[in-house]
Amino acid sequence: MNLYTPRRYDERITHLSLGLEPRDATTDQRLDRGVDVRIERFPRPVAEWRRWAPGESLTTFLPSLERHRSGRFAARYEDPRPLGPTPTLRVVDDELVGSARRAGHGRRFVPRRITTTLAPGDAVRSADADPTVAPHPLWQRAFPLWMFPGASGLVSPRATVLRGRVVRVDPADGRRAPVRWCRVRAVDTVGRDAGWAHGDDRGEFVLVAQTPVGEIGPTADPLRVELSIGARPVPPAPDPADPTLAEVDPLWDLPVETVAPAPVASSEPTLTGRAFLPLVHTVVAPVDPTPIALALGRQTTREIQIP
Repeated sequence: MNLYTPRRYDERITHLSLGLEPRDATTDQRLDRGVDVRIERFPRPVAEWRRWAPGESLTTFLPSLERHRSGRFAARYEDPRPLGPTPTLRVVDDELVGSARRAGHGRRFVPRRITTTLAPGDAVRSADADPTVAPHPLWQRAFPLWMFPGASGLVSPRATVLRGRVVRVDPADGRRAPVRWCRVRAVDTVGRDAGWAHGDDRGEFVLVAQTPVGEIGPTADPLRVELSIGARPVPPAPDPADPTLAEVDPLWDLPVETVAPAPVASSEPTLTGRAFLPLVHTVVAPVDPTPIALALGRQTTREIQIP
């Protein structure tokens, strides 16, 4: 039985289960190239799934979320292998090496792993089929996700940037160990938000400073900021039941974030990435609490040590 067209026509209806629009956190523009979204669906333990050649990465073998020419990614309830009620996705850099693309190998932005709860397909279909019922809200199924620049990310040459590396020092031997997947928040000397950054697996981050909210008149040069670092207090250990995973998946310990779609997505911290990860990150101040002076329109580099 056709819902929208006369019976003499063949009618095929599909319903969106998830739409994802990766956006650049520094420009707020859609990432229309160089990005890929993979579905974390694979057998475990991975050593029994396939024989791994040196240099191979798990991300390359994960199924992709369908990409549209608009730069958005989508899944439908009618897909042969639907996502399921609570899918886990990873948004990664789609690096171009020669004429081939290698998902997850680039460092133009820091990857994110997310999960969300999808609306039941029956509820969406029944709302579409009944003209007396309001359609299921699209914002609950389609939303943007902001991505932060990585070590190779392009930023405006006129931007005020702090490029840094977060480390912990082993008191036993003095070795500096990178703090993987940390997050960095900068505030000015009166506590106003001045920027966020995501750290990668090497503890490196790129923080593009913004004019503090409430600033009136020219911004002081240099801009002095104080940092807070969100990091795991203890690095996780590989799963003993699947030890090969840590060898073939560079993102094995990247925390999975539960994102919450909102009518105004730009005000939702789980989507914008401007928040520390609850139940994962402990928020600490650097060992050296001295404010960092950022020359306006220039790049400053600094190694940040945390307890």
